[in-house]
Amino acid sequence: MSGYGPEAVDLAKNGGSLLINMGTLNNESIDNYLQALRAYNAKGNPVVFDPVGAGATDIRREAAKHLLAGGYFDLIKGNESELIQVYGKIPGRGRQAGVDSGPSTLNSKEKAQLVKDLSRRERNVVLLTGTVDYLSDGERTLAIGNGHELLSCITGTGCIIGTMAASFLAVHRSDKLLAVLSSLLTLEIAAERAAVKDGVNGPGTFLPALIDELYALRKWAVERKKGGASTETLNGDTASGVHENIFRKMAKVHLIPM
Repeated sequence: MSGYGPEAVDLAKNGGSLLINMGTLNNESIDNYLQALRAYNAKGNPVVFDPVGAGATDIRREAAKHLLAGGYFDLIKGNESELIQVYGKIPGRGRQAGVDSGPSTLNSKEKAQLVKDLSRRERNVVLLTGTVDYLSDGERTLAIGNGHELLSCITGTGCIIGTMAASFLAVHRSDKLLAVLSSLLTLEIAAERAAVKDGVNGPGTFLPALIDELYALRKWAVERKKGGASTETLNGDTASGVHENIFRKMAKVHLIPM
């Protein structure tokens, strides 16, 4: 939660990851973001960029370009409008009235192509969030159909995804796509489970149930890890800490041939 760039050098020594969320933007914050980005890049620690509202104003569009030019991001995560602006090669699309994406202007094939092309250009992982999420590392491109409509009814779910992705990237660095996919499925499957709990009647009762489900999944994963359990990655390798039983039953993940 630090907003003070000079302390990033010390924080980066802890070996965790950095999330740069462009929600609060001013001249001072941009400078702080760049200081933090350079400090974490210098240590080789993961950095996530959430270009909040990048399509809303000219200032935000320029800030996103400035940050992308300032260092390396392991993950760029945003909604359709934000990623269109970050990519910068789809004229007339991606305008936002605020931080929400607004009506979609791309079909499913175009969304998949967007994340793949942006990933290849930036040499990282790109996540486009929406009713269907699209995720790519430039070689593998996935469509993820999990989640629940109530997620869009509570404030800050996009920020939650960014935070969780940064956390997963910090502990599983060998396959960034898998780390981001696991973080996304953890949240979205937790949302599906929370939405059907007794007493959940809308956003107000959904949020506490979501927090409880996230806690339950984390507790379950920790217990499984202590027991020496392992799981399969997308490539057939093993990695501990992924909630395999729940994921295999509920995950709606499709590899897109491109």
